[in-house]
Amino acid sequence: MFRILSLDGGGIKGAFTASVLAALEEDTGCAAVDHFDLITGTSTGGIIAIGLGLGLPARTICDFYEREGPTIFPGTSLVQRVEGRLRQLFGPKHSHEVLRAALGKVLGKRRFGESKCRLVIPTYDAIGGRVFLMKTAHHERFRYDIEAPAVDVALATSAAPTYFAAAPFPDHANASYVDGGVWANCPVMVGITEAVAFLGAKLEEIDVLSIGTTSTPFNIAEHAGSGIAQWNAGLVELMFEAQVQSAVAQAGLLLGGRLHRINVTAREGEFSLDKADVETIRRLVTLGRGEAVKKANLEVVASRFLNKQAAPAFVPARALRS
Repeated sequence: MFRILSLDGGGIKGAFTASVLAALEEDTGCAAVDHFDLITGTSTGGIIAIGLGLGLPARTICDFYEREGPTIFPGTSLVQRVEGRLRQLFGPKHSHEVLRAALGKVLGKRRFGESKCRLVIPTYDAIGGRVFLMKTAHHERFRYDIEAPAVDVALATSAAPTYFAAAPFPDHANASYVDGGVWANCPVMVGITEAVAFLGAKLEEIDVLSIGTTSTPFNIAEHAGSGIAQWNAGLVELMFEAQVQSAVAQAGLLLGGRLHRINVTAREGEFSLDKADVETIRRLVTLGRGEAVKKANLEVVASRFLNKQAAPAFVPARALRS
C-alpha cells in the first residue's frame, strides 16, 4: 500500500494532532517519518509535517506546542482578548516575528529539502492570487522549494488571514503567502492527488491516516444576516471547518475503508485557533492522547500504518546544494 499521512490546520489546536502522533509513535515503537510514503499538512499541520519530515519525534513537536503556544498566541486576560479583537479588525492579531522565533527553536536553520519523507504543504500565493503547494524533490520538476529554510515554508502555510500577516518567501522572488487553510485546511485530497498524478500510485493502493485538530458544531444562523464586524474571526473558522468536512467526505467516497480519520468533536467554545493558555493546551494534549489509545484507533494504526513495515526510503530526484 501507498501510505499517506494527512494533517489538518487549526492553529494552537495542532497540540491535539501532535499529541495523537506522539502517543501512536510511542505505543507502536515506530516513527511516522519511516512509515509513510507521503506526508501532507496544512497550517499547524504543515508545521507538524515539516518537523516529522526533518526527523523530529512527535513528542518533541508536542512539547513545542506546550512550551511556545502561550508565547505565539498571547491574550489570556479579558483586557488582552479585547485588545486582540480590536487589532484583528484593522490588522493581524498576532506577531509573525514571534512565530518565526518560536519555529526557529525547533526547526533551526535546516532546509525544507532535508526532509526524510516526501512532503506536500499547501499555501496560497498572496500576490499571484493562486493556490500553491510547497514540495520536496519527489519529482524531477520539483526543485524550486527545496533550498528554502524550513521555517519559511512553515510560515508560508500557517499565516492565517486576520491572525498573521502574509509571510514573505525570499526563495521565490517577490512572493508572499497566506495560510493554506483558505483552500485545503484538510489536505487529504491534496495527498491523494499528489500520489496518483505525480507518484504513480493507483487509487486502490492508497491508504490514508487523516488526523484533525478537533471540530466544534458551528451554528451560523446567528451570523447569517451579519456584516464583517459581527462575523469577525468566526468567518475564518467557518471557512476552515467547511473545507475539512468537504475534503473528508470526498476522500471517503474515493477510498472507502482505506481512509482512517482520528478527530474528536469538542464543546462549543472550548477550543479555538488561538486560545492558547496553559490549561487549554494541556486539555488538547490530554484529549489527543486519549483518542490515540482508543482501541478503534490504535489497532488500525498499528496494523496498517505504524506496523514496523517501513516505507521504501525516499531518494530525492534532486540533491541539495552544499
